[in-house]
Amino acid sequence: MTDPYEPPRPRDEALQEELDSLHEQEREGHATPKEQRRAEQLERRLHVDAHDEEVRERREQDRETDLENEEARRRQRHH
Repeated sequence: MTDPYEPPRPRDEALQEELDSLHEQEREGHATPKEQRRAEQLERRLHVDAHDEEVRERREQDRETDLENEEARRRQRHH
């Protein structure tokens, strides 16, 4: 899960700003079909980015746990 205290990545922030702008146009009734498709595309991309970040974090945690377990096994063998 992403850290809520971690600042958003610049790319995600830019995508979110564009998406917010498109949603504002929709609320005002000015959104074209092309802009609506772009909003859907941005929502999917932000969702995928968030999922990918969670997977990366989980893998990193698993790697750290594996290293800690390996160190513990190594210490047990030497005692």
